[in-house]
Amino acid sequence: MNSALNNNFIVQRQTESISTTKDHLVSNLGIITEAIQRGLSVRRMMTENNPVTSSGQYFYGEVVRALRELLKPVGYEKASIRNVELTINKTEGIAIYLCSGCEQTGNLSGAPQSIRQRGDFTLELLSLKYDDSPNIDLFPELLPEAKPQNKLNCEVWFLLHFFDKTNNSVKAELARAISYDKKGFVTGFDRKNRIIINIDSDEIVDIAPDFTDVIDFDIG
Repeated sequence: MNSALNNNFIVQRQTESISTTKDHLVSNLGIITEAIQRGLSVRRMMTENNPVTSSGQYFYGEVVRALRELLKPVGYEKASIRNVELTINKTEGIAIYLCSGCEQTGNLSGAPQSIRQRGDFTLELLSLKYDDSPNIDLFPELLPEAKPQNKLNCEVWFLLHFFDKTNNSVKAELARAISYDKKGFVTGFDRKNRIIINIDSDEIVDIAPDFTDVIDFDIG
């Protein structure tokens, strides 16, 4: 098999595997949405008398807990590695990682990225590649393996969320993380396989108190 044919075969196998993983996540999207809604319900309890980080902190903790509890019947379990909190399905080879995203989160035509930098340990654990100007759409053969040989042996899907205070809404999506920039922001996502999560407006918390919504605990 020549090099061109071999590369095409590899890309096809990766695409098939990603599609299977995406189908699995879509089939459990109702559960994942409920986890986000549980986080919003806890966040709704915050008042101006809570510490300024309470809104994001309680949301983060409740969503992670809900993901682990609600997805356990379909094979997921918790993984906590030096403050990197994951919900993992070893059989499916999937790891879900909750992360605050930028205003592009949930926008199909946008290019989301993490709103906070990731530490060196996190970037290595999740097997993200350094790329200061990723262009995955033009060169799909540059996609990493669908099931990379990392310490987790899983595809890592970021559960990105963004609180938009201008219209009192939250946007969320599942996106497969690929790369980070020189500052440590996760900027490269597989833009062709994002899963946009629609949150019912009735579930949006009143965010009048000016709390800090960005909480990410893995600093390593």
